[in-house]
Amino acid sequence: MMRRRVFRLALLALAACGPASVPAPRPVETPHEATEDAPPPPWPFADTVLPAPPAQGKPTDPGPRPGLPEGLVHAAEMLFRLGIADPRGLPYHEVAITLTTQPEGPGETVATKGFVLPGPEGGPRFGVLWNGLVYPLVSVGRAADLRADVQSLRASDKHICEKLAAHLPEMPCSRTRGPRPEIHSHKLEQILPMHAAILVQLGEDALARSLWQTWIAGGGPDDTPEVSGRERDIFERLAGHFLEVLRDRGLWAHVRGDDSLALASLRGLARLAPALSARAPVLASREPTVESLAAPPGLLLADQEMRAARKAPKGLPEPLPAEPAARVAALVAALGEVREPVFGRPGSQGQVLADPILRALLAEGEAAVLPLAEALSTDERYTRSIWYEAHGIVLFTVRDVAEIALDTLAADLPLAPAPPDETRPQKAERFKQAAEKFQSIPADERWYRELADETAGPARWGRAAMRIVGPTDAPLRRSDASDFLALFVRVDGPPKPHFAGLSSRKNPSVTELLARRMKQLAAGKAHGNLRASCEMGVLLALWDPKGAARPLREIAETLRKGANDDKDADAADELRPCLSVLFVARGASGDEKAFDEYASWIREIDPATVPLRGATLSTLLAPLALRPTRPSIVASGRAMFGAKTSPWALRFRRGERDDLLDPDLLPIPGMRELVLAALEDRTAIGAIELDAYGEATWGRDGDGEFDREHEQVDPRDPGAAASNTKMPLRACDRFAGILARRIDSAAPFRMYWIEPRRDDAIAALRAFVVTKSEPPRAP
Repeated sequence: MMRRRVFRLALLALAACGPASVPAPRPVETPHEATEDAPPPPWPFADTVLPAPPAQGKPTDPGPRPGLPEGLVHAAEMLFRLGIADPRGLPYHEVAITLTTQPEGPGETVATKGFVLPGPEGGPRFGVLWNGLVYPLVSVGRAADLRADVQSLRASDKHICEKLAAHLPEMPCSRTRGPRPEIHSHKLEQILPMHAAILVQLGEDALARSLWQTWIAGGGPDDTPEVSGRERDIFERLAGHFLEVLRDRGLWAHVRGDDSLALASLRGLARLAPALSARAPVLASREPTVESLAAPPGLLLADQEMRAARKAPKGLPEPLPAEPAARVAALVAALGEVREPVFGRPGSQGQVLADPILRALLAEGEAAVLPLAEALSTDERYTRSIWYEAHGIVLFTVRDVAEIALDTLAADLPLAPAPPDETRPQKAERFKQAAEKFQSIPADERWYRELADETAGPARWGRAAMRIVGPTDAPLRRSDASDFLALFVRVDGPPKPHFAGLSSRKNPSVTELLARRMKQLAAGKAHGNLRASCEMGVLLALWDPKGAARPLREIAETLRKGANDDKDADAADELRPCLSVLFVARGASGDEKAFDEYASWIREIDPATVPLRGATLSTLLAPLALRPTRPSIVASGRAMFGAKTSPWALRFRRGERDDLLDPDLLPIPGMRELVLAALEDRTAIGAIELDAYGEATWGRDGDGEFDREHEQVDPRDPGAAASNTKMPLRACDRFAGILARRIDSAAPFRMYWIEPRRDDAIAALRAFVVTKSEPPRAP
């Protein structure tokens, strides 16, 4: 599995540099003898759970260190003197610690190796790890061989460089220059400058020299100024790495609820950052680095100090008060303990809201709206939850969590429109006003009034229609065309509307209101109004299939013209998938001629104007697959995919419309023949290469390095080609690989197989294409 990426917390921006026109005075190096004679500073973690190693602060042997850069020796001496944990005199053992290896996890026991501090039998044990930090140990195992571990690290590094050279011979094998997060830096996983510094402190000069020389190899003065051997550059690199790991440990200890370690890390950071920053100018370090070293732990330390003083219980308060208002107040007070696992995770399909505190608050319903609105306005406490952003990870505050809880609770609370650049206090006020306005009105009546309000406008009409008609499990995000299509092709038929009881309302009825809003939106000039009109029509068909037939037929031509509007391509892209669903909706209401209109319309669309998004294309072409035997559909399908000169077929064969390789589209007339022909095409279009390290790489002729695809070879697979093999990539191989991924395990295919094995797999895929004849459920 691909290793999870772990991001660092961005707490403060770098301070702005001074004017470029005023050169900074060149600092003068301070004699090392002066600092060596001064008493060592206090252990920066003295008032925490982390003890000082026995050798901490003791002077090192002042003798010569032949073969080591003098700058490395002096920088290491100073850093261990200032607060990096000193491993001298400690036995080296296999140990286990607690780490956050998965962002949503509570912390896992991880095996590693470190230098074990003395401790009482049966009492808590601590150790110094390879990132220079003291850790509480879960267990202490057998003695380990430090020299063997370092040699193993060098061998692993050599293997990685050889593998890189095999793929990119022109690229030097440079090592990681930036700081590594706690999850990687605590062990000998890849060569880091801190490893060399620790070996220098241990007196393992030969090992330190080998790691240091390997680390700086391949670097230049821009990314690796340490090649010069200057103490100031080495000091700032080591100090920067150390402080980032310390900051990272404080964050993740906080997230998993290990407050004693979080507080210790952040207190240490608050003391070490200014101490190391103060030393940096003496060594003439560069200004930007000095600023980064000085960055304090920020508000998270204040939050941890408050938790230590308050000693509030962790997790869901138990027992909860019986009185509703007191119960809600207790839950809101506990929001600082919320650890919701997937806030903002890339690829997540919506927020689960699985934390027990949040679930208990949501169970209180609208009784929690006003207290949550107050928290949204003012509560800046941190929670245990994180938010993924492009630059790293940010901790959620109670205000963040309260906002998400309010958005969930307000599913049936009509809100006033948000003002431009709305602040959180303003949003909280909107929630308060809505809660007070609608507190005695049933939910179905609220939405009926919104839909009937002539002044509400498109956004409020659309939300009211979705809440009335949409199923109870409708997504809280704005639905797209594929969501609507799924409602019409469900095996058990379209779902029952959420507020079906409103079907008895008259003068006006919900059907009349939906038809009226659909026409009003279509007549509007604002961008997106036609899509909103189309979606209103789809909801009308779900609400009242028989009553929808005539209004949908009347609006069809207006929407069709909008979908072909070259003047507003973005609006047309948004409208087309919805219009396809509207044709399906008309068919569901008994208007089968809608498919004939669709067949005429779809032939007019140039595939070059259809975005390369699988869901968009499959929705756009769905009516072709739903009525594959209807004469007009047959004619259009064969014209689009059966004719060799068709733009659709040409783009597919050139590899420009891989999204057509969708099993749900195979019933389309002409599509099956197009795919079968592609699976028969033995034309060589590129190469498949297997290296000596178990990786297969392939791509078409002319593809750049980043356009090529990669796959790890299963060494147990009898069909795999031998290492260091180069084979032709055929067009059928490429199509087979894409189709196999789309149908999961129905017909597996591996690009690293020998050609006869690939041919067998392609034959199985062809059989699948031939037998995959059942279209999606037709409405």
